[in-house]
Amino acid sequence: MTTPIPAYMTRIRTQIRRAESKADESLLAKLEVLSSILRTRQSEEAPAPHIGQDAIVRLGRAIQSDIASANDVFRSHDALVRAKVRITGSSGHEDTDPFGETGNLGQENAA
Repeated sequence: MTTPIPAYMTRIRTQIRRAESKADESLLAKLEVLSSILRTRQSEEAPAPHIGQDAIVRLGRAIQSDIASANDVFRSHDALVRAKVRITGSSGHEDTDPFGETGNLGQENAA
């Protein structure tokens, strides 16, 4: 028999998912800037092909850092799921699918 999920676990689950989403948003924002710099540099108006190289290198480092940070957030999520299993006796992620909480694996727009 499993124990009901305490309110604090539901709150933490929401917060960790929000953190994962924000980590992805941060990575996408940096990739968008990097893409813009590279596309601008390829235009004929750019004075030299190496313009912005320092910014590209720094953004690359920031992107690597974001990926490592997101990995740590995901591992934290996994650790919290393991703690939930120990506390409640549940099997872990049984209340959601891997792509969200729709229950239909991303088919919510297929109507």
